[in-house]
Amino acid sequence: MSGSPMYSSVSVGASRLAAEAAQRRRQAERRRRLEQERARERARRAAARARSHAEAERRAAARARARAEAERRERERVAQALAEAERRTDERRRLQEAERAGQVTAALREQGTAAARGLDEVAALLDAARSAADPRTVSELTGRLADLRSRALHHPDAALGAEVEELRGRAVALRPGGQDHGRPAEAGHEYQLGALERQFTMLAANGADVDAAGRRRCAELLHDLRRALMDGQTLRVEALMGTAEHELARHALAVQTARTAALAEAASRQADERHRRAQELAAERRREAQRRAAELQREAKEQTARRIRLEAERQAARLAAELAEAVDRLAVVEQTARDAARDAADFGETELQGRLLAAVHRVAGAIDSSWGGAALAAVAELERLLPEAEAQLDELLLAFERRAALAGVLKEAMAGEGLAFSGGGDLGQEFVLIFERPNGARYETSVSSATDGTAVLSYTVEGESDVVVVPERGEVTCDRTEALLDRVHEAMGEEGYHPGELDWDGKPPRGGVARPGGSASARPFGTDHSSHRGTSRNGANGTAGGTA
Repeated sequence: MSGSPMYSSVSVGASRLAAEAAQRRRQAERRRRLEQERARERARRAAARARSHAEAERRAAARARARAEAERRERERVAQALAEAERRTDERRRLQEAERAGQVTAALREQGTAAARGLDEVAALLDAARSAADPRTVSELTGRLADLRSRALHHPDAALGAEVEELRGRAVALRPGGQDHGRPAEAGHEYQLGALERQFTMLAANGADVDAAGRRRCAELLHDLRRALMDGQTLRVEALMGTAEHELARHALAVQTARTAALAEAASRQADERHRRAQELAAERRREAQRRAAELQREAKEQTARRIRLEAERQAARLAAELAEAVDRLAVVEQTARDAARDAADFGETELQGRLLAAVHRVAGAIDSSWGGAALAAVAELERLLPEAEAQLDELLLAFERRAALAGVLKEAMAGEGLAFSGGGDLGQEFVLIFERPNGARYETSVSSATDGTAVLSYTVEGESDVVVVPERGEVTCDRTEALLDRVHEAMGEEGYHPGELDWDGKPPRGGVARPGGSASARPFGTDHSSHRGTSRNGANGTAGGTA
């Protein structure tokens, strides 16, 4: 039998099966409690995130309200400043207009006053000439005088002065020979001289500035007239009277022309000012329109920038919320997943270990790369994988405990048949136990599990002398060894484990059963085994010696 393994499938008694079922229920209940605890922790963290998010939104809303209030106040301040500047501009414009209007009104009033004085003089001349002049001419001039008085009182204008002077000249021309036929000559000269002096006095207010030479000439002539009249020089008075009248008329015309020119210039300046004001107003309106257009454009740009900023803030907030949720959910399951990966490695389940660690690394990598959606998807996958892995590890633990218990029962049964345990232990997926008989024979026993979970015993026996080989039939018999192992199996049955009939390569066809466990368990002793020792889910080291 050297190097040729012998096999036996092991069935489990009802008590052992009931114990395993109870163990499975306890494991399922423990997994359910763990999942509930994880769910409560996720809910607690989600509530904390919600409170933090609500507080952040409250602060953001307060900042937005403060910013909007500051912007509103700034807009009000700018609007008030613009309104105040416009008010001051309008006030200056009104003051300037009032000042110009006052100047024009004063000039017109002065012109009307001067015209009224001239018309009084004309009325005096008409009264003086009424007895000697043509009544129809006097009546015509009197009507003209009334019209000019009305204009001077209600609507004085630049042409009024010239018309008054023209009327005065016509009134003076009514006196033939310059005499008043209703009075003595001396009285007429005195009256005429007084009239000339009154006229000169009326012109004296502006005459010096407008026609200084004419004013001096008139003053000299009136002075000479006054002396000639006082000396009784009638002929000289008559000669000087015409000259004085002519000079005063010329001087009055010069003054009136200057006044008319001044009024015309004032009217032109006023028209120019109105035109300038209209241009300034149009320019101001254009500037206001441009300013308003620029303001609207600026507001549109600000609104666009605000929308972009708000969208970026929303995206950043959403990403931050996703990452925070992924971090919290990973914190709930990460350590448990890593512990499960270590347990899987201890059980030799490298594929399960790789899946768990890869899932953890995917979540961590997505979080480090700030991929919110990918991080949530990865952590959801890890949350789904972890309960499955825990259930698989519980089954591995149950299988391990079954193998350990079976190995312990086998050691006791072997000892009952005089075989001494000389070594071995847990190799992850199987227990390997080595026994020796007093005759030196060596029994290497493997306790493993088939793919369906059935326990399988495999013996490799060396050093027994009862092996008989029949080459022509390809058969091998070992009656004493088989009988010894049958007794061992009977002893194991008392503990609830019932190994089936032994089978090996070359066993004679006497109702033997097929090799149990399939080719995965049917490997001869001598192949490589891992040297690590399995660890149970609760942390206990599972060795054959420890479970015996």
